[in-house]
Amino acid sequence: MPLSNQIAHNRIRAIFFLHGAAFSSWVPHIPLVQERLGFGHNDLGAILLAAAIGVLTVMPVAGRLSDKFGSERVARYSGIAYFISVGIPVYMPSFMSMAIAMFAMGFFGAFLDISMNANGLNVERTKKRSVMSGLHGCWSLGGFAGAGTTAAWFALPLPISWHLPVMLSIFLVLHLILQRQLMPDCAVQHDEPEKDGLSSRQQLMFLTLLPFGACAFIGQFGEGVITDWATVLMTTELQSGPTLAAVGFACYSATMAITRLSGDWLVTKFGRAQILLASSACASFGLFVLALSPHYLIAWVGCAVAGVGLATILPLLISAAAQATGKGGGAVVSTIAATGYTALMAGPPIVGAIGEKFGLVSAFVLTASFLALIIPVYMLTMRGRLRVTGNS
Repeated sequence: MPLSNQIAHNRIRAIFFLHGAAFSSWVPHIPLVQERLGFGHNDLGAILLAAAIGVLTVMPVAGRLSDKFGSERVARYSGIAYFISVGIPVYMPSFMSMAIAMFAMGFFGAFLDISMNANGLNVERTKKRSVMSGLHGCWSLGGFAGAGTTAAWFALPLPISWHLPVMLSIFLVLHLILQRQLMPDCAVQHDEPEKDGLSSRQQLMFLTLLPFGACAFIGQFGEGVITDWATVLMTTELQSGPTLAAVGFACYSATMAITRLSGDWLVTKFGRAQILLASSACASFGLFVLALSPHYLIAWVGCAVAGVGLATILPLLISAAAQATGKGGGAVVSTIAATGYTALMAGPPIVGAIGEKFGLVSAFVLTASFLALIIPVYMLTMRGRLRVTGNS
C-alpha cells in the first residue's frame, strides 16, 4: 500500500479523535450550565433541540458539498468552525443566546461529521477493506480522552471556566496541522449512475437504504440520550456530583472505544447481522441498568455495557450501505448517517420533554425499550439485505 494512503488513513483517524475529544469535553458542562441558568429538564431539552435544528439544517447540503468540492476540503474548514463553536455555549447568559450557540455547535459539528465520514469511506475504498469501525473507535478514544481529562480537571483546584478554552485551543491547533494530506476524493473511483433513469435509481437507492437508516436512527437516538443526559441523570437522581458523573461517561466512552477498535475483527469473525443484533440487545440492557440503578457505581456498569452495545451500530451500517451502493462518500453518509445524526441530536430534547413530565428514569427506560426495536426491524426488513460478509 502506498505510503500516502497510510498517511491519509492516520490523518483521518486523528480528525475523528479530535472531534470526539471536543464533544466529550463539552458534555460534562451540561449539568453545570443547567444549574447556572436555572433550567428545568424541559428547558434544557429545548436548548438541545436547537443543536438538533442545526444538524437538520446542514444535512441536506453537507453530503453534496463534500462530493462537489472534496470531503478533505470540507473537513478542513468545517473543523475550524466546529472547534470554535463548542466552547461558546458555556458562556451564554440567557436562553436565547444559548439556543443560538447550540445551533452553531450542531451545524458545524454535523458538517465536520459528514465530511470526515465521507473521507473515511475514501480510505476504505482505497484500502479495499473495512476501516469505518476503527475510525469510529478513534472518535470514541477521543471521547474517552476528553471525558477523562474533564473529570481530572474538575477534580483539581483549577477554574472550570478555563477548561474548554484551553482544551479547544489545543484541538484547533492540532486540527490545522492534521487536516493536511487527507485522502482527496479525486483519488477514489465511484460508481456514477447514467443520466437516463436517474430519478428511478435514486428511488431504488432510498428504498434499499431505508432499513439501514431506520436502524441508524434507533442506535443514534440511544447514543444521543446517553451523551447528553447520562451525567444529568447521575447528578440529579443519584447525587453523584459532576466529577463522579463524568467518570461514568468516561466508562461509557472507554468501552465504546475498545469495542469499535475491535469492530472490524468482530464483523469478520461473526458477520454483520450477528453483531447488529447483539449490539441492540446489549445497548438496551445497558440503558435499563443505568436507568434503574440505585447507586452511581451500578450506573457506571450500565454506562459501560451501553457503550459496548452502541459502539458498532453506526459504522457497521455506513460501511454496509457504501458497499451496497458504490456511491460517493458524501452521498452515502448523507443518506444513511444523516438519519442517525438527526436522532443523535433529536433524542435528547425528546427525552428532556419526557423527563420533565414523567421523570428521567422513565425517559431512560423508554429509550432502552426503543433500542431493542433494531431486532424486529432487522427481522422484518433486512434479513435479505444485510449479508453476512467479512471486511471486504
